Amino acid sequence: MKNTLLSLFFVLFSFGLSAQSATEDLRVFPNPVTSYFEIGHSDRVTNVRVINMAGKEVKQFDFRPNETYDIAELPAGMYLVQLRDAAEKVIHTQRVKKN
Repeated sequence: MKNTLLSLFFVLFSFGLSAQSATEDLRVFPNPVTSYFEIGHSDRVTNVRVINMAGKEVKQFDFRPNETYDIAELPAGMYLVQLRDAAEKVIHTQRVKKN
């Protein structure tokens, strides 16, 4: 039963990923991050948030194409980078490692 539910979740999650616009490249790179990261092309993203693994927002940026986002002052560790649209809806979340 557990394996069936996991398989169903994986299939539904895969459908959600394939439904993204072909013009968007929703990824955060490089990963791992040393001092800054970039975001692939998107027409929908307006806001970028960096959240620590305790769930606290530690940085926030307005999205601009071809911009770099500086997190050099954050301590090394794992973070979540959330990409949000104008309605504050989360479009994409990616885990990144900060060295």
